[in-house]
Amino acid sequence: MLTLNIKFKYFLLIFLLILPFETSNSKEKSNLVVHGSYTFETYEGQKNIAVYMSFFNNSDKNIEIKSFYSKLSPRIEMHDIKITDDVVKMVMIEDVVVKKKSELFLQPGGKHLMLFEITKKLNDGDSFDLQVNLKNGNELNTKVMVLNKELKSNFLK
Repeated sequence: MLTLNIKFKYFLLIFLLILPFETSNSKEKSNLVVHGSYTFETYEGQKNIAVYMSFFNNSDKNIEIKSFYSKLSPRIEMHDIKITDDVVKMVMIEDVVVKKKSELFLQPGGKHLMLFEITKKLNDGDSFDLQVNLKNGNELNTKVMVLNKELKSNFLK
């Protein structure tokens, strides 16, 4: 009985020593949070859409986003809106960084994701999966909600 008790204590000690390493990995993954992903419904034949969301970096390090992936689109880029001489242009953002202890908001009239050559019409109430690939090899997944296009004017005020 005493031998079993000692074996159990060793097992418990080893388990407690390993446990923090496992949770630190999941903690590292949870340092960047994606919230509130949405887009607007499309019309028949529409090939490109803008997607909006918020990123919250809870860590003490900058977090770099390497790429985005969705089965809905073969190409996804982050863009920003630049106005020069009353001309509005979309400019691709090459290096996406969410600075330490900060937020990055993708919203109409500003930074946003562009999904090109979408594979289907999107209707109000639909949703689709989007994967955020971090430079450190981690992935974040978010579900993008499709909103009624009539709501779009409320976001552009």
